[in-house]
Amino acid sequence: MHLLCIQNAKTVKGQKKGYLTGILYLASSDESGYQVCPMAKKAGCEGPCLDFAGRGKFERTRKSRIRKTRLYFEHREVFLALLRKDIKALIRKAERENLIPCVRLNGTSDLVWSEIIKEFPNVQFYDYTKIELRLWTWSTSFLPNYHVTLSAGKQTSDGQIRDILIHGNNVAMVFRNKYKGDKIQINGEYHQVVDGDETDLRFLDPRGVVVALTAKGKARKDYSGFVREVA
Repeated sequence: MHLLCIQNAKTVKGQKKGYLTGILYLASSDESGYQVCPMAKKAGCEGPCLDFAGRGKFERTRKSRIRKTRLYFEHREVFLALLRKDIKALIRKAERENLIPCVRLNGTSDLVWSEIIKEFPNVQFYDYTKIELRLWTWSTSFLPNYHVTLSAGKQTSDGQIRDILIHGNNVAMVFRNKYKGDKIQINGEYHQVVDGDETDLRFLDPRGVVVALTAKGKARKDYSGFVREVA
């Protein structure tokens, strides 16, 4: 069983930038019987989750992600052994292709992976998270090879977003249509915007910016407050 996915639209974009990305996709929220996204319901992202976009809409893919998730919770050491094997294979493949390896372990989850990240200090790891505390506890002094972007949910106020940005952290926001501007006004202040659809390599973003993502899959029809309207 392979855990990391390296062949999809997101990873292809990264290869053009010189990076080979491996992404771990688990069954989101509690679809597997185990909760992998503690903030899913509060943040309003459970229904419009990208887990059901792209290949995620196929039954075969869904079953595969459920198996992986159950393996993680029920046979942790076996799961981690497979994950280490995949990361090492990714590193070798990147070397052969003259690319830089990077890994995103929370493709459709929001779990803590400190143990694995520490084991591969020369690999760049990155994730989105709905849990604001992780922006501070997973700082560069704790895990220097780990970059975290807050994914704003419907519970995230403009005041919170502003405070996160002015402290040099980044916030991803999902918009119903393509956000075309390079600035956005939040709580009376303007902040730089980067196009999050151009590449998935969030660790390349400047500090203190809004990452604009366009709603995809079920998110296009979400009106819960999770997806924001473009003014």
